[in-house]
Amino acid sequence: MPIWPNLFIAGAPRCGTSSLHAWLSAIPGIYMSRIKEPNFFSRRVIGVNNPLIKPIRDEGQYLRLFSDAGDARYVGEASPNYLEDPGAAELIERTVPGARVIVSLRDPVERLHSLYLMLRNNIPGLGSFMSEIQRGFAGEDDPDQALVSARAGLYAAQVERYLAVFGRGRFKVLIFEELMADVPRTLREVLAFLGIEHDVGDFSGPAQRQYAEARGNVVRFLFGNRTVSRTMEGLVPYKLRKMVRNRFLVREAPKPEMEAEARAFLIRYYRDDVARLEQLLGRRLPWQNFHG
Repeated sequence: MPIWPNLFIAGAPRCGTSSLHAWLSAIPGIYMSRIKEPNFFSRRVIGVNNPLIKPIRDEGQYLRLFSDAGDARYVGEASPNYLEDPGAAELIERTVPGARVIVSLRDPVERLHSLYLMLRNNIPGLGSFMSEIQRGFAGEDDPDQALVSARAGLYAAQVERYLAVFGRGRFKVLIFEELMADVPRTLREVLAFLGIEHDVGDFSGPAQRQYAEARGNVVRFLFGNRTVSRTMEGLVPYKLRKMVRNRFLVREAPKPEMEAEARAFLIRYYRDDVARLEQLLGRRLPWQNFHG
C-alpha cells in the first residue's frame, strides 16, 4: 500500500523550515522525505511555470518520496508555500485525515528581506529591494511573476485557516526567532506536540544557511535551477550539500542592510496583521520591527 505523509512542515518560507526538516529527520520514529518542497498540495500559489519552484503534481511520483519510510510513526515533508496557499489546508486534511502540521513564523519584514537576498543569489539582474517589492505587488495575480511577494507575510488569515481545519491539537505554531535562540527547547515543544520522547540536548547550532554571496553567475545558475537542486536533494545528504555550498559555492560577505524606505513601508503594511496574529495566538511576538 502507498504511504502518505502524516506530518507537514507547511511554512513559512525563510523561517527555518530547512533546519526543522533536517532536525526532525534525525529523530527516531520520524521519516522526512529527502526531497524538500514537493509542493504537491500547493495548487494556487505555485504555478507550473514558476522559474524557481518545480512542484510535484503526479501522485505516484509524490508517494515515491515516502516509499522507504517503513514503520515510522510520522512520515513527513516540508513545503513552506502550503501556509500561504488558500486551498492547501483543506486538501491535506481531505487526503490525509488526522495529519499534523507545523509552521514557523518570522518577523514578516525580515522574512521578506531574507527571501529577496536569496533570490538575488539565484537570479541575476534583480533590482533594489523596494523595486522588487513593488514588482511583486504588480504581479500578484500571476504566481509565477510575484517572486518577492509581501502578501505571503500576512500570517493572520493563513494561521486562522489552518486552525479552522486542524484545530490546536494538530496544528503547531513556532516562532523562528525563538527556534534559533534555543533549538533544544523548541524541539522539545515539537516532540511533545507529536507525542515522541527523545533527548534533543545536543541539537545545537543553527542548521539554517547563513548569508553568503554566490561565487559568480555559474553558481547562480545552479542555485536557481530547480532540476539541478532536486537532483542533488535526491542524491546528496543535507549536511554534505550544506558543507559543499559553504566551502565551494559561496563566499562570506556582510549581509546587505535593508533600505530604510522599504523597512518603513513594510512595517506599515504588516502592522495591523501582526496585531491580529498576536490576538489569535494570545501572546506578544518578539519582533523588533513592531515592538522595538
